[in-house]
Amino acid sequence: MSDSNTQALQKIIRAAQAIAVGEYQPADLEEFSGRADQLGSLAQKISELGREFAARNRQLSLIRKVIPAGVALSAEKDFDRLLETVVIEAQSLTNADGGTLYLLSDKQQLEFVILRNKTLGIGMGGKTGNPMTFTPVNLYDEHGHENRSNIASCAALKGKPVNIADAYKADGFDFSGTKAFDRRSGYHSQSFMTIPLKGTEGQVIGVLQLINAIDEKSGEVIPFESDEVLEALVLLASAALDGYIREEKLRQEIAKLKIEIDETRRKRQVEEITDTAYFRDLKDKARQLREKDKDS
Repeated sequence: MSDSNTQALQKIIRAAQAIAVGEYQPADLEEFSGRADQLGSLAQKISELGREFAARNRQLSLIRKVIPAGVALSAEKDFDRLLETVVIEAQSLTNADGGTLYLLSDKQQLEFVILRNKTLGIGMGGKTGNPMTFTPVNLYDEHGHENRSNIASCAALKGKPVNIADAYKADGFDFSGTKAFDRRSGYHSQSFMTIPLKGTEGQVIGVLQLINAIDEKSGEVIPFESDEVLEALVLLASAALDGYIREEKLRQEIAKLKIEIDETRRKRQVEEITDTAYFRDLKDKARQLREKDKDS
């Protein structure tokens, strides 16, 4: 074997060793991409294996984050803190700079409940004490037509995630509000991942929107990646929110039923009093007094 082939084989061996310890980089074997000989074929297989291991290791690492997040979400009893936790955990998982959470109201509007942006240091809603200043997003216009020009309402109406690599180059969506916000704040909203949150019966209960995924190495804004780990977090968050909303509605129904029962009991007690001979006698005496006053 020639010296050049020996050196090439040693590079392939080092790449295989890097895979074993989780330090493999695709660039390690990039020089072999054009080779059609046995070493080129071996390098290609090692490279494919390295990518598979890297993807698997990333998923395992993220799953270790998702499981504690799921436990925290299911255990949280403070609704405002639960809403915040959903956004914080999603931002952490995707390394997103911004995060917004909407809840669907009975008026078919997506109401802003949480807004966070790390770069701008903005926090609204939840436990921040800062009131939300953004108006709700309508799912339908005044004519009853679907509002698919807004990315959040579109995701809710479709029931599917919407992934935008660059809002300033995207077609089919109205980002005028986003661009106006950018002009006021000096921010640049670029990549968007907008995900509908669904209840146990498949109904949309809200929307989670993540803005500007940040590359951990370069610090640059990159497109969001959709994977099973993010989907798992969304499912856990949706289940926690849906459970809390159902419990709150049940509490409200119980309170309303209690009021109705109390009102019925009060009416029955009044009827029992007014139906007694004593009360009828009082009514007769009062009537006689009124007639006597008229005659005098």
